[in-house]
Amino acid sequence: MKVELISLNEDSLENRDYKNIMIIRINGERKFKVIDGELEDSNLTRDFVDCWSIPSLMEIANEAGQNGKQLEIEYKKVSLDEIFEDIL
Repeated sequence: MKVELISLNEDSLENRDYKNIMIIRINGERKFKVIDGELEDSNLTRDFVDCWSIPSLMEIANEAGQNGKQLEIEYKKVSLDEIFEDIL
């Protein structure tokens, strides 16, 4: 099972006033995203709504381990342009 943990590189962070983005892809499919935004949106019903999917992500990882699949985690720093489709 390949997990990609994607966040912004330094140039994109600077352009967004150091508001970051975290995306998790499992086997190429986006499963999780959180985006730093305005303070009034930084809650579990707006910018951080995907936090509710954390138990499902844990179940996916557990099932993969039980099936003998190796867990590979790749950390990526990318530009905003590279992940624009993922944040829509």
